[in-house]
Amino acid sequence: MSLIWLGYIFAIISSIFSAIYVVPKKFSKQKPNTYAMIMGVGYFITSSIGFILLTALGYIDEPLFFPEAIIACIKGIVWTVGSVSVLNAIDRIGLAKSNQWKSLQGPIGALLMLTILSEFLTTNIPFILLAIVFITLAAMMISTREKDDSPTDKVGIAYALNAALFYGISALLGKYLTDQGILFSQQLYKSIFIIISASAYTLIKYKKIKIDSENIKKEISLPLVGGLLYFGNATFSILAYSLIEGSIAFMMHQLNAIWLFLLGVFLFKEIDFKKYKSRLVIGLVFSIIGVAMLVMARI
Repeated sequence: MSLIWLGYIFAIISSIFSAIYVVPKKFSKQKPNTYAMIMGVGYFITSSIGFILLTALGYIDEPLFFPEAIIACIKGIVWTVGSVSVLNAIDRIGLAKSNQWKSLQGPIGALLMLTILSEFLTTNIPFILLAIVFITLAAMMISTREKDDSPTDKVGIAYALNAALFYGISALLGKYLTDQGILFSQQLYKSIFIIISASAYTLIKYKKIKIDSENIKKEISLPLVGGLLYFGNATFSILAYSLIEGSIAFMMHQLNAIWLFLLGVFLFKEIDFKKYKSRLVIGLVFSIIGVAMLVMARI
């Protein structure tokens, strides 16, 4: 039972990392595809160091080469599509609002795992469905425009919804690999193919890879930091997957909408807190109810 609770804790920690790993993009003027490519480099470096250290210290004993590696590669490509989409959404509609639409990845990923991975056999479906409803409502309750009089950017929302779809698929692949006992080495293949797919997209679209900024050090360091933070998000997600059902862990992961709303209010001043504080309160209440449903969903 203690390990199950540890799974919930890991899922909550991953939601915090999920909120903060996109923050460096707010300070970058780099194109989303180039940013994702450099971020992949940071993720690969961190994943490699983590894999080597954990192996050397005897904490993990995973093969570097395994039959399911092709799935980890596909996961890298799928994640890149989602990442470029959400970075475009951030540029168009802001950090907080884009993440709230992207949070629909939770229901998408959870439903995929419930059906394709047969997690409906080990979970209480009514509680899972209630959790999906309440946590999704929580995200939507705090979905606001950056400015009260700003028009709805349908393209930005479309980017965020596309990110939700591809992140949901990526979560499904990650849970499958974790079930096969591949926790850390999957990240190496994923990060490599993030770099490859983002680079290929950049070359096809722009014919070259170029950092469009006078401050090159800043535009390189920001996505590298983003990659390091994403390693925290990915690692705690995988650890949660190893202890509890992916549908439960991934829905709990969607608490990042609350953390990003708070960042959007207090750090980036995207949202008028006084005007929307009632929404935040209701969103927090719905989130708590959703988490309670997830706790009761495991049978």
